[in-house]
Amino acid sequence: MDIPLLQLFLASVITFISINLLRPFAVSINLVDIPKGRKKHVGDVPLIGGISMFLGIVISILTSPYDLNQFSYFILVALIILIIGVLDDHRNISVSLRLFFQVLVGIIVVSAGDLSLKSLGNITGSGNLVLNQWGYFISVIAIILGMNAVNMADGIHGLAGGNSLITFVAILYLSIDSLVSESLLIVLLFCSVLPVFLIHNLCLGIATSKRIFMGDAGSMFIGLSIVWVLIDLSQGENKSFSPVTALWLFSVPIIDISSAILRRLTSGKSPFKADLFHIHHILLQLGFSHTKTLLLILFTSFIMAIIGILGEYYRISDQTMISFFIMICGIYIPIYMMLIKKIKVRI
Repeated sequence: MDIPLLQLFLASVITFISINLLRPFAVSINLVDIPKGRKKHVGDVPLIGGISMFLGIVISILTSPYDLNQFSYFILVALIILIIGVLDDHRNISVSLRLFFQVLVGIIVVSAGDLSLKSLGNITGSGNLVLNQWGYFISVIAIILGMNAVNMADGIHGLAGGNSLITFVAILYLSIDSLVSESLLIVLLFCSVLPVFLIHNLCLGIATSKRIFMGDAGSMFIGLSIVWVLIDLSQGENKSFSPVTALWLFSVPIIDISSAILRRLTSGKSPFKADLFHIHHILLQLGFSHTKTLLLILFTSFIMAIIGILGEYYRISDQTMISFFIMICGIYIPIYMMLIKKIKVRI
């Protein structure tokens, strides 16, 4: 696939223009994040990052020379989740309603979109683990977890966007010669719009009064897109990497949400109840600055992605890579639980 430089430039420009046009409108309709409770930022911040990136990506797709039928279901599910996210950002819809639409989107992807996990690779050492009908169910769960994983990581400036950019760049590195042009274009477009968002989220060279957040609309849109391309590019004869490598490329959000769900369930809490015990919250509680917390987590995400890339490059077996991944999780979770006890904050 030839790199469509014009579409990438267009996506960046539209995202930039959308941010600046939507900022006053968001303030006027109160589509802003107000600092209270768990939210410690300064001032009301417009929740327009997700909308702006969506506009940049979708308009670029619609004006591209590629067959638009390839992107129809991606645009449909992205639009559904964007609308639900905007409603949640504006009115705080119920968890059950949000989950309903996440499930609906997952079902559309695996049924109408015909995108699902068919194999987990040779993780047992005795041949590819074919999922058959279970693949549809596992794929829906993966889509729901992916959307919520990015959403839960969106706790400090630059974290969700930075983690996602690392994931997309790693995917791009492994799939640059992919024959799956649809997913590769999606990856390229996110690599173009995320830096524009991060400039406005981290206020790099701009006033802090111009800061924006991606909102639930943005985090769920990104999470959906990451899982979409990871599934698409890790399956079939023309796959770019193994399903196990996909875990490494998206490892930090996966481990964070898995730890959160496990902790909440073992504590008798709802897995959907927000709290202050994600890894970024813990590091802040331990005295790390926002900048050091961000850099430490992004560095970890980068190292994990590099391990996944090296596993592909040196053709390390799926069984070895999944065992190593499980070992890291086994080391991390007890340390994570110990740190929670150390900071002595009630869940």
